[in-house]
Amino acid sequence: MEENPAPCIWKMRSLVASWLIPLCTLGWTASEADAGPKDDIVSGFVKSCIGKQVKGPECDKLRPQFVEIIKEDLWTLGSSADRKFLPDILRAFTVNEAELRIAAAQALGMVGPQDQDADTLARLANDPVADVRHAVTNAIPQGKGKALDLLKQRILHLRTGRDVEKPVDPAKFSMPAAPDSAYLFDSSDATKGRLSYVVKGKSDPAQFYKAKAKKGPYKWEQFKEQYRYQLKDEDEAMDQAQQAAGKQLEKERPPDPATNMEAYVAYMQKVGSVSTQGSMGKMGFDLYQQNLYGDPTVYVLEERQIGQRSYPTRYAVVYQELAFRRPGYRLAWTTVPDDALKAAQVASLKEQKEEEAQQAASKKHEEAAKKREAELDSLTKKKDATEKKQFRKGQSDLEKELGF
Repeated sequence: MEENPAPCIWKMRSLVASWLIPLCTLGWTASEADAGPKDDIVSGFVKSCIGKQVKGPECDKLRPQFVEIIKEDLWTLGSSADRKFLPDILRAFTVNEAELRIAAAQALGMVGPQDQDADTLARLANDPVADVRHAVTNAIPQGKGKALDLLKQRILHLRTGRDVEKPVDPAKFSMPAAPDSAYLFDSSDATKGRLSYVVKGKSDPAQFYKAKAKKGPYKWEQFKEQYRYQLKDEDEAMDQAQQAAGKQLEKERPPDPATNMEAYVAYMQKVGSVSTQGSMGKMGFDLYQQNLYGDPTVYVLEERQIGQRSYPTRYAVVYQELAFRRPGYRLAWTTVPDDALKAAQVASLKEQKEEEAQQAASKKHEEAAKKREAELDSLTKKKDATEKKQFRKGQSDLEKELGF
């Protein structure tokens, strides 16, 4: 019998209901005589609890034991640092138990990912549970390779928790999603007006949004310049709202964690939410580094007149997800009320007028300088011409005197 770095794990475990219990694939098979207490727990849980509409009272007791056993098995596989066990580790990512997916990510990090695993890691890092995404993110730096380095830069980790998140429906914000797209959890935040996607198939998001655009396409830097005051108004309105929320929060007395931990946690979450309400909270979404996104193109889907300016209230930014090796795009929309934008206009309109006046004065100064330069150049040419004429006359007179 071949000696293995791990015991025969997951014996008698099969795909049942929404759990994936892989068969033992470590190169040898155990007999019933080899079964131990852990195998009995796993077998009992599979038979009595998985896929049963009515579960027995023993399930609540067996479930945490079952999870701990599988976690230990995963860590045992990972500690071998042998890539032949990767298929077994990756199977654990298909189970509904977040604790096991986290353990699988840790085992994957122990084995050490390689560039050839980049596509798989990109998919796993988009798990609907934030803590699983975090665990996968932590596994990536434990490998080496250019593709992994790029993936490490691209993948964000914005949230924590074990709740199962659901993709935000862009239709609620009157935003169209391109066909065959996968929602990116940590690259999206509807409260900031940003939802991100990667294209799964061969569809072209650029063509999709080009057909729906009211204006554009613009290159990203061109878009920012074209609408610089409008974007500035939005940032100012968001910062003002954040300051108002912060002042309101200061009036609240923090709950005592010793007497009401739940209320205290809710209060701290509220503090964290307020801290990201300003323009800085969405800044990370609007930094399109060329090594990660290539050269983004913007399609304005809606432009509305608000106060004295016309705002790009809905637009799509299409780019290349270079780390994921697929096209991607981000839906963006204005999240602040029209009245807040109008209020922000007061200062920016004044700034715009002052800037335009400075530009006009500078242009006038440049034109006057060019005119003076042209006049000076004309005088210089006239002087040179006169001097040349006088020189030729003097030379002619001298030649006459010498008899030439």
